[in-house]
Amino acid sequence: MHLQVEIGDWLEDSIRWREDAAVTGREWCHFYIAVSRQSMFERGLVQWQRQKKASPANQLRVLFLGEAGIDTRALRKEFLTGKMIAGIEQKFFEKGSNGGRPNYSLSDLDKGHFRTVGEIMASSLAQGEPAPNFIVLWCYKVLCTGYLNFDNLDKDSVGDAQYTDLLTRSPHTSLDLFLDTTIRWSVSFQVEAATEATIQSLTEEILICGYTGLIHVEKREEIIWSIVLHAHLRLLLILLQIRDGLKLYGLLEIMAKHPGICQPLFVPRLEMKADADFIISVCQADFSERGTNREHLEVTLMNHLQDFLQELEQGKPQMRLLTEVQAQVHCLTVLSLRGPTVESEVEASGPQLTVEAFLQWITGQGHVPVLQEEKIRFKVNVKFEHHCESHFGEHRICYPNVAACINTITFHVKHMTSFKYFKEVLVEAFHLASLVLIFKCRPVSAYTDF
Repeated sequence: MHLQVEIGDWLEDSIRWREDAAVTGREWCHFYIAVSRQSMFERGLVQWQRQKKASPANQLRVLFLGEAGIDTRALRKEFLTGKMIAGIEQKFFEKGSNGGRPNYSLSDLDKGHFRTVGEIMASSLAQGEPAPNFIVLWCYKVLCTGYLNFDNLDKDSVGDAQYTDLLTRSPHTSLDLFLDTTIRWSVSFQVEAATEATIQSLTEEILICGYTGLIHVEKREEIIWSIVLHAHLRLLLILLQIRDGLKLYGLLEIMAKHPGICQPLFVPRLEMKADADFIISVCQADFSERGTNREHLEVTLMNHLQDFLQELEQGKPQMRLLTEVQAQVHCLTVLSLRGPTVESEVEASGPQLTVEAFLQWITGQGHVPVLQEEKIRFKVNVKFEHHCESHFGEHRICYPNVAACINTITFHVKHMTSFKYFKEVLVEAFHLASLVLIFKCRPVSAYTDF
């Protein structure tokens, strides 16, 4: 049975409760967050903690400062999908090959940031937004049970570079340990490769990990196990604070009762990530009459879209774009910036164009829907405009029109028939759209270059 079907009842009940509360129209039924688009993650985290008028268990409503708009889900989706969940992964978790483990930060623990992280995770899941599926398995098990099962641990689950270096052979490595003063060691052999002579040079590091026995090569396995335990136990309080935040919407109870069912929501799995095949599979192209020249051009554009997404997925570098200053000039003066000089410019700072970022641009979310029913309904409408001259007169370029609220993108066929121009127009449009939000210009989809 699909994960989405099995957890569907809990999610739907949670969403229905929030919708019922929202019907009353009372202020306390909503959890309001007002943030600017600049430094959205940092400000969002602070405002989440400072909000006292309502509980984060209420329906989340987001307002972007300086912008008129009522959050009917699109702004919330952008807030959670675009910044908060991705920001949590980047700031609070150390990436590993099998998932991330929390960064060891007593400062964040003291400020309650990890509790807020748990609340945001629960809120995102309960409100149909992206799943925080970037957590390593042993950390997920602690979140489910509230304790550290030593049977789940081994040296391969140690992620902190400080302790992996101590466990394995690593020539000429400097280790920084923050005590009252910074102590540095330069060692050639670590515990696993140590001899009777070299293991004594690791005495201080081994003692810091809580080992109190005799330090001899014969005790190697006991020493290694102490290092493994220390590396995991130092994160236990952090995981428990995240767990405390996950109590929203009864999520923690579901995780404790059905850990296997909920695991893909937290532990990385391919099926939860949007890829080129998923996007193409949900595209509904509004083709012209079959057999006409228009339909032939439209099919060509869909082939370009598929090739473009597959290139993104393979990590092929895209054309370099204009600088932020040039982009601002473009927004203000509507001048043409395409041409041979564009590729030589430095790529604008802002969101990196990936398959997930492309999906978020045109739909407001960069993830595969969690609920099976929602996944079936999820579509991207692709439309084609053949007569842009009638709207704009003679011009050189039209960027695609994107309406994320209705999951629709409109391609202006005349300017995108070749794959080269298709990529140029689409990549420029993506980056300019993100810069338009920063500079508060009119929508980039309205720009044409005369």
